[in-house]
Amino acid sequence: MVVCAIVGLLCAFAVPSAVSARRALGADAGARHLTLVLREAQARAQAGGARIAVGVAPDGSYEVARQAEDGWRVTERGDLLARVSTNYPNARVEFGRAGWPLLPGTATPRAGSFVLGAGAHTRTVVVQLTGCVRCR
Repeated sequence: MVVCAIVGLLCAFAVPSAVSARRALGADAGARHLTLVLREAQARAQAGGARIAVGVAPDGSYEVARQAEDGWRVTERGDLLARVSTNYPNARVEFGRAGWPLLPGTATPRAGSFVLGAGAHTRTVVVQLTGCVRCR
């Protein structure tokens, strides 16, 4: 009985910390993945001479689209496996032909950030006006 009680107490402390560690790892992995998606979109815009947009939903799903003559065409979809908030309007950033981050539908440069995770376990992906994409 004593052994069962000790094991029960250990599990009571271990399970919440394991859940907390999983959330932290999810935000970290999602932020690294989003950083790569944004950098690749930027490189495609520079190489292809067309606007590339990255939209991220609050649930962590994202899509990458390329501007064509007849509208936007989605080229990639994925999931970051973490909650996301952003200060970009409509949760979307576009990269122009020079690779600069722009407000959607305009030629106005716009720095911004995406915050992944919740509570104490968050990671931030920053898109600077210079075009630099960093994960913090």
